[in-house]
This record gives sequence, structure tokens and C-alpha cells, in this order.
Amino acid sequence: MSVATVPDLQVSRDRPSTAALLLALAAVTSVEFLENGLVLFGAGPIMAGAGVSAASFALVYAAYGAAAIFMLYKHQWVVERLGYRRFVSLSLLVFGLGSLVCATSPADGQVFQLGLGRVLQGVGGSTFFVAGRMLINELPPERRFHGLLTFVGALLGGTALAPLLAATLLGLGGWRALFWFGLVWAALVAWAARDCLPAQRSAPHERSQEHWAWLLIVLAGVCGLQWVIQQIPVQGARELPARWWAVALLSTVVLSLFAWRQWGRERPLINYRGLLQRRYLVGLAFYALGYFLAGAMGLLLPWMLHQELGLSLLATALWTSLGLFSSVCMALLHIFAARRWPRHQGYMLSGVVLQSLACLLLSQVQSAGPGPAWSGLALGLGTVLSGLALPLFIGPVAQGTFLELPQAVFSHGYQVKNIVRQLSLSFSVAVLTGLLHLLAEGRLADLVGGLRSLGAWLGTPVHQPAACVFLLLACAAAPLALAVWVQRVFR
Repeated sequence: MSVATVPDLQVSRDRPSTAALLLALAAVTSVEFLENGLVLFGAGPIMAGAGVSAASFALVYAAYGAAAIFMLYKHQWVVERLGYRRFVSLSLLVFGLGSLVCATSPADGQVFQLGLGRVLQGVGGSTFFVAGRMLINELPPERRFHGLLTFVGALLGGTALAPLLAATLLGLGGWRALFWFGLVWAALVAWAARDCLPAQRSAPHERSQEHWAWLLIVLAGVCGLQWVIQQIPVQGARELPARWWAVALLSTVVLSLFAWRQWGRERPLINYRGLLQRRYLVGLAFYALGYFLAGAMGLLLPWMLHQELGLSLLATALWTSLGLFSSVCMALLHIFAARRWPRHQGYMLSGVVLQSLACLLLSQVQSAGPGPAWSGLALGLGTVLSGLALPLFIGPVAQGTFLELPQAVFSHGYQVKNIVRQLSLSFSVAVLTGLLHLLAEGRLADLVGGLRSLGAWLGTPVHQPAACVFLLLACAAAPLALAVWVQRVFR
């Protein structure tokens, strides 16, 4: 086995049953998506309960992202030395410890303990997505399709359940219950996944090199980039001091220099040379756009429902979960349909068109709109269509991006993809939060004037910040649709 390969998942005589493997796959995959969904939906109650400001909470969010990205860089290095079984068990322990630290944080406005807990959750939680995907290789070949269904169902199902679960936990035990649940869930997953993950480790001469000095530099670069991204909603992109733009530029240069250094290594942490393929790079670009849209919709819909329309947390959770469960159904349907009609470009275009239509409908949902009946219909249709749209776009990208990657760099491809996912989600949440605050403060007059004119032409002038952003996203779908139409990689 070469250094860059996914550790060979050999069949052993005491191999777990297929049912046990599928249970472990679902459990491991769900951990990060479920807990992050709880924290994102409960961000307001967490800030209010812990007494932390939006700026401090942005720092906590940035710390989680930086820790997760750093561990994604080290993922293969740790797997080679511990094996997936020990690595996932240790990650669950660290994740549970982070949940405990967060749950016991003092409600005195001090962010240190809450931030430390989220860092530990980021260190532990970054493992589970890649580990869940690699666990599919443990299944018999004829069962791997079922493994893919379980994988997609677990990650999207966990995301869909998160709003309802968050509303329930907040009602039962307040903001701390969101983190106590993370501790309990990590323990249950550790029990469910016991002895199901492969324990093989790489031989010493096959392991990637440590590069600890460079990794510390990379950590500084990741922290700098995440911190600047999270300053956008706090200060606004146009008001960021020049020193922050300098930090962003320096961080980007550091990460690029690290990639260049890894390029020439015989045993790199991430084999960038093996990933330099047209299909993979185009797929990464579409992944970034897809996760940006996912982050935007995940923020905008609850914001509009709770902050602008005044719905309760439970009602907001019900509407949000409606869209997310639509995503689960469409994702599973697409997996079946793509086996018979593998037309990636057609699915992606359908997803972009549906997303644009969903945003147009959601821009009509306003407290001072044309009437409660139309607003309710627009909200229902827009929520469902948005849920259907994202899997139609991201699903074909997921299926097509890794088709031509050699097995030797498959795990590395997933590491880089997850780094892109984390950065795209962070950037999306930061930009959209900043945009909502600027619109609420009555700034960006030219943009607001143009959007209101467009809304009036469509029949419903937009006034609320979320409606303006939804309309802006609907317009932004046009260049994305054009890019999908003209590209010739995903056909």
C-alpha cells in the first residue's frame, strides 16, 4: 500500500455484519452534521444564555473552523499511525470532551471556555465525514450502493433533524442542552461503531512525513483566514481595517506556499500532484458554490422566519426541517435516478433553476406582503423547492468529481474537498450575516433601490433584509446556470 492510499480495508475472519457496518456508517457520519446543525440553529439562544456578543461568537465559530481544517490536513497522517478504529474512537472522545466543556461554560460573557470547547469539537468532529465515506469500502461490493444511501441519508438526515431537535432541547434544558446532547450522542456512536472500523495501520516506511514546523505555520494561516472571514459580519467588508486585508492576503500566501512545498515531497500530507486533474478541480469549484448556497439558505430561512416574521422557535424549526427533509428525499431519489440516467449537467441545471425559483418565491414572504394566503403559499413552495434544488446540484458534483481520481489519492481528495466545504460555509455565513446587518441598518442604498425596483416589476416590492437577499440570490443563479451550461466536464 502506498502512502497516499486509503488504508486497505481487508476482509477479516471476524468481520462485522453488513447491518452492523451500516449502523456504524450512519452513526459516525451523523455526528458533526447533527451537532453543527444544533449550534447553528441555536446560535441566538447560545449567545443570549452565555452572555457573549456577536463578535465573540464569531470568534468561536472561526476557532471551530480553524481546528477542523487543521485536522483535515493531518487526517491521513493520523490514520496511517492509528488506523481508522483508534482514530475515530479518539476523535469521539475529544468531541465528547469538547461538548462537556461547552455545556459547563459559565454564563458570564467570557468566551474562553466556550471557544475551547468548540475547538475540541472541531478537532474531533473533522474526522467523521471522511471516516464515514471510507467505511463504505468495508462493505461487500454488492452492498456499497446501500452504503452510499446510508451515508447520504445520515448526513442529510442529521442536518434535517437538527432544527427540530434544537427547538426541543432548548425548550427542555436551555442552550446548554445543545451541548449535553453532543456528549451523549458521541458516547452512543462510540458504542454503535465499536469493532466496525478497520484497525490496520500503515507500515512505518509508508507513512507520510510529519512537517510539524510547516503545519504550525499553516495553522496560523488558517486561523488568520477564518478570523478575517468572521470579521465581515461584525465590521462589514468595506470597513475592515487595512491590517485585516493584509492578514487575509498573508494567510492565503502561507497556505499556497504550503501546497507548493507539499508538491515536491516524496511522501506528502496531501498529494496535490495526484489531485491536479481537470474534473477534480472543476468539481471543487462547483462544490464551493454549492456549499455557499447551502450555507446561505441555512442562515436566511431561519433568520427570516424568526427574526423578521416573528415565528416561534418551534415553528421556525418545523419550516426549516420541511426544506431539509425535502433535501433528503431528493438526494436519495437522485442516487437511484442517476444510475439509470447519468446526466450530470441536466440535474445540475435543474437544481440551479429550482433554486432561483425558490429564492424568488421566498422574496415574496413578507410581513407587509400582498396577503397571508399568498405569503404562506410562497413560503411553503419556496422552502420545498429550495430543499429539492440543492441535492440536484451538489449530488451530481459529488458523483462526478472523484470519478477519475486514482485510489492512491482518493482519501486526499476528500480531505481537500472538506477543507473547501468548511471555508465555503464559513464564508457564506459571514457574508450573508454582514449583508443582512448592513441592509437592516439602511445602508447599501443603491443595491436596495435596484432590488426594490426589480421586486416591484415582479409584482411584490421587497422591504425586509432577508427578502432583498433572497432576490439577490435569485439573480445570482443566472451566471451559475450559464457556467453549468457551458462547461463540458460534467455531462
